[in-house]
Amino acid sequence: MVATAPRCEAEPTPALPPAPPFLKNCPECDAELALLRTIPGRAAEYWAMRCTGCGGIHLNIVENSPPAC
Repeated sequence: MVATAPRCEAEPTPALPPAPPFLKNCPECDAELALLRTIPGRAAEYWAMRCTGCGGIHLNIVENSPPAC
């Protein structure tokens, strides 16, 4: 009888909360947002955006996609 090696099973991936909606227009005046700066991070990028209408600053958090296997 041949012994088989134990199988390694992947750990379950924890469910992530849904990403907040990506801002394309200013939530205050509905004008377009212009990208000011992209700030890299481990799990996400942070996009600082300025409203072309009222001049307000808004932050978008853009999650990085997982690496392809």
